[in-house]
Amino acid sequence: MQSNNDALHVCVFDSGIGGLPFLKAIHQEWRGVTISYVADDAGFPYGTKSPEAIRDILFERVRRIRARLDPDILVISCVTAVQIGLKDLQAAHRPMKIIGAIPPIAQAARETQSHRIAVLTTARAAEDAFLDDMIARDAPEIDVFRIPAQDLVDYVEQHLPFAEQESAEAAVEPYIAYALEKGADRLVLASSHFVFLEEAIRHVITARGMDDVHCLDSREHVLSALRRFLFSEPAAEAANEGGFYLTGDRKPCPSYIAWANRFGTAVPELL
Repeated sequence: MQSNNDALHVCVFDSGIGGLPFLKAIHQEWRGVTISYVADDAGFPYGTKSPEAIRDILFERVRRIRARLDPDILVISCVTAVQIGLKDLQAAHRPMKIIGAIPPIAQAARETQSHRIAVLTTARAAEDAFLDDMIARDAPEIDVFRIPAQDLVDYVEQHLPFAEQESAEAAVEPYIAYALEKGADRLVLASSHFVFLEEAIRHVITARGMDDVHCLDSREHVLSALRRFLFSEPAAEAANEGGFYLTGDRKPCPSYIAWANRFGTAVPELL
């Protein structure tokens, strides 16, 4: 475990803005750590691409991140990226610690009372063998329903920062209704973007009188993994701003600026 966080640099990487809640959670626990954020706006979305295309993108992006930012720890918050490339990236970049967001299917399997779990995923993640293996290992006696919700990723990325709460609730309602009709009492948010919709999902669940249904996401897994490397006590002073970077070659669109303002990060700049 690192005994002094002040000199450490953590980078959170996502296909878009989905990793910002992860960045916020890390900041809240380790104020002394410098954290950069990289949104792959040039590669977004991952959920509609082939595994080969995603793997090629990931290797190019991580190479650029190391060349430009040289972080000590890279957190990949995009679940699709983790499913497709985490092990290969860890093998190729051994000097840098790489942590991936893992959907909390094991936790959901422990907690469910109905023995039914719904997993909201991107289109690509729903088909990947990585999820098959997790379900077989962590929830062998549980009914697990995969619910591809690719359009919610696009909604969060471009529309949510300007939307009213009613709009967000309307966007998630069909997916949550399906999960509840299947009898699921644990909803695993297996995309970083879905974390932004947690409040809307909770409102839809409450409106249906289903208060025993709960959402789970990957933030606690990431924090737990980071605790192996970072000193657990927060620093007295906040860390230096690590920056917000985009992989494309254009200025940030209005939604990216809105998200940066909402999370109190620097104005996005090109990587």
